Amino acid sequence: MRIRCIWMRVFLPALMLVAVFAGQAESAEAPEVFYDKATDRLSVKAEKVSLKGVLARIALLSGAEFLIDPAVEQPVSITLKDMPLEKGLKRIVKSLDLSYAMMYQKKEGQDEAAEPLLITMKIVPKGMKNPNLVPVVNVKGEAVIRSFKRRPGRKGQTLPSIFDYAEKRWQARLDNMPEEKRKQIEEDIKQRQEEQAARMEEKEQRKAEREERRAEHQARRQAAEEELKESNPELYELRQQQKEEIRQKATDELRQ
Repeated sequence: MRIRCIWMRVFLPALMLVAVFAGQAESAEAPEVFYDKATDRLSVKAEKVSLKGVLARIALLSGAEFLIDPAVEQPVSITLKDMPLEKGLKRIVKSLDLSYAMMYQKKEGQDEAAEPLLITMKIVPKGMKNPNLVPVVNVKGEAVIRSFKRRPGRKGQTLPSIFDYAEKRWQARLDNMPEEKRKQIEEDIKQRQEEQAARMEEKEQRKAEREERRAEHQARRQAAEEELKESNPELYELRQQQKEEIRQKATDELRQ
C-alpha cells in the first residue's frame, strides 16, 4: 500500500463555510453533521461549537482520523452543504487560517487514475513544526463503536453492494497500525462484546422471568374466576359486568 502526505498553508476564503471566533460562547444547539458513506459527501450545520467536537463527529461517521494540536481548539460556526469530504474539510481549516496535512492511501493494483483515499488529516496552527498531535477520537473507543455498528443481515436477505468509504478508511487505518496495537484493540473489542453479550443475556433472562410470573398470575386469576363461576354464578356475572363498565368508562375518557 502507498501513503502520500501533503502539507499546506491556507488563507481565508469563505464560500460555503463561515468560522466565527466567539470566545467561550456556548451553542444553543448541538452541531448537525451528515455524511453519506456511499458517496463520501459531507454536510455540517453548527453555531458556536467546539471545533474538536465537530471533527469528532465527522471522524466517527467518515472513518477519517483527525490529529490536532490542542492550540487549534476554538468555538466555530460552520455551514457546509453536500460537499465531497476532502473538499469540505479543506474549507473548514482554510476558514480558520490553520495549516494541515492530508495522508492518503491507495491499494496496489488500483487504477492509477483513481483518486487516493483520504485516511488521516493533521491540523496545526500556521507555521508550527513537528507538533505533538492528539486524536479527536480515542481509537479504542472508536473501534468498539464500529464493531457494534456492524449488524448481519437477516437470513436470506440480499443487501445491495455499496462502496463504504468509512469502512474502507477504518480498515486501512487498522492495516497500518503496529501489530501489537492492533491486537490490543481487537482484544478490547472482544472483551467488550462479551460483556455486552452477557448483559443482553441477563436482560433476556429477567424478561423471561417476568413473563413467567405474569403468566402464572394470569393462570391463578383465571382459575379463581372459573371457580367463582361454578360456585356463585350471580356474583361472577356481577363482577364481569363491573369489569365491562370500567373498561367502557376508560374507553369513553380516551375518546373525549
